[in-house]
Amino acid sequence: MPLFGYVELVFYKASLGVKGMPFSNFVRTDSAPKRANETDFAFLNRSARPEIARVREFVNGAVANYPDRERTKAITRIQSGNEVDFRSASFELILHEGLLRQGFRLLPHPDPGTGTSRRPDFLVVSPEGEEFFLEAVLASTRDGRDSAAEAIKRTTLGILNQSPHTAFYLDVDSDGDPTTQPSGRNLARLVHEWLNSLNADALRAMLGRDGMDSMPTIDWSHEGWALTFRAIPADPARRGTLSQLVGALGDGVHWTNAWEPLKNAVTHKANWYGDLPRPLVVAINFDNFHLDSIDEEQALFGEEQWVEVIGHPGLAGPRRVQNGAWRGPHGPQNRRSSAVWFFNDLTPYTVAVRRSTLYINPWATLPAPSSLRRFPTRSLADDELIQTPGMSPREMLVLPPGWPE
Repeated sequence: MPLFGYVELVFYKASLGVKGMPFSNFVRTDSAPKRANETDFAFLNRSARPEIARVREFVNGAVANYPDRERTKAITRIQSGNEVDFRSASFELILHEGLLRQGFRLLPHPDPGTGTSRRPDFLVVSPEGEEFFLEAVLASTRDGRDSAAEAIKRTTLGILNQSPHTAFYLDVDSDGDPTTQPSGRNLARLVHEWLNSLNADALRAMLGRDGMDSMPTIDWSHEGWALTFRAIPADPARRGTLSQLVGALGDGVHWTNAWEPLKNAVTHKANWYGDLPRPLVVAINFDNFHLDSIDEEQALFGEEQWVEVIGHPGLAGPRRVQNGAWRGPHGPQNRRSSAVWFFNDLTPYTVAVRRSTLYINPWATLPAPSSLRRFPTRSLADDELIQTPGMSPREMLVLPPGWPE
């Protein structure tokens, strides 16, 4: 017998007939960019831009598909004006909507059956009948910075990063904060014009001879925010195949040691509900526009280090410290987490351009649900992580390419 009833899929426009949606219908005339200190909800609610109207429609549709008894709570969190509540509620709605569209059924906040009063975010039943618990978590490396300014910087640099060059990466150094949103497209155009004027082969030879400091730079500023871009010529074998523009980020943009917040999120949730009778999948949304697979690996399996052995140069090489969420100083740990599903900066604006990766815990007490392998997966085989391709968040949500523009 199913654990809960059939959930009818309500597509986006059906939300117009559901009362109590986060965004109501009225004539909007303000097309100005997102303002400093303006919350995500306030911006979405006032903007007259067509692409923002599509985002509102998406959020309303996701809320319409949410179970009745949880809908009011979700709307309250979205409208609260608290950015953490907005991002947390949005992440749960996006996961619910995406899995629903792929034929999964989800029950919010089920009793885990372990005697605890705590409740996982979802009990999930796959189309194949597999059952597992899904926990949605936000991970952050912010350290008291201005959240509005950080959001503006993430948006600008995210657009820049999604505009790869054929032959160059960028090293970016940042200082100060903006108060209004600059045009990421105009910045990308300026940077590409500059990179096109450089000789990648000549700079590659100079890089090998004189080091990073010899590479050309260009400065750009917007209000109180100043950026310095340094051109990094790519290996000739990789030219034309680069998937991102930003290769290195200075302290003002990249919050260092990104892997530890990810590790802490896994460790915190792995045993939160006790000895669960079904697999636990921890979905983590990292609040930076760029999440490197190295950070994901270090969070789960331990920090990478380069070891030099004095007097034995042949023994030098990379080593992995046993300080990860899944592999600690005494071996495998946190085995109640069967899988971890990483996302980076997944928001209602960015669902069509973000990636995800599901990591399978090789030492899990209960095996990870095979039904999730339809999404990009990494699993350990012979001490090597094997990558398997799968659906992107856009494909999971059945959104058209280029959405919402």
